[in-house]
Amino acid sequence: MFRTSFAIVLASLAGSAMAQEGNATMGQHIAEEYCASCHMVDPGGPFKQEPPSFAAIAVYRSAEQIRQRIVTPIHTTMPRYAEYMIGGNIDDMVAYIASLED
Repeated sequence: MFRTSFAIVLASLAGSAMAQEGNATMGQHIAEEYCASCHMVDPGGPFKQEPPSFAAIAVYRSAEQIRQRIVTPIHTTMPRYAEYMIGGNIDDMVAYIASLED
């Protein structure tokens, strides 16, 4: 009984720690301020590859893939990246980009 209860508590704690939900509106503000000089960040924006538009990223990447590209970008030339990709800002950006799939 104790073992089962302990396992349930651990599972619920792990799930709540991993399931951080971002604020898409905040993500949009971050994108407009820091990302729009290179990426097309607007909802319904045209698809492009270099650099990819956020609309294209939303269609072709899962939320977890988006998160991984934000945490570990494939190039290091993104300006001021370290200034805004901290803490909850990552969750906000994932929420915003993922919202563009609709």
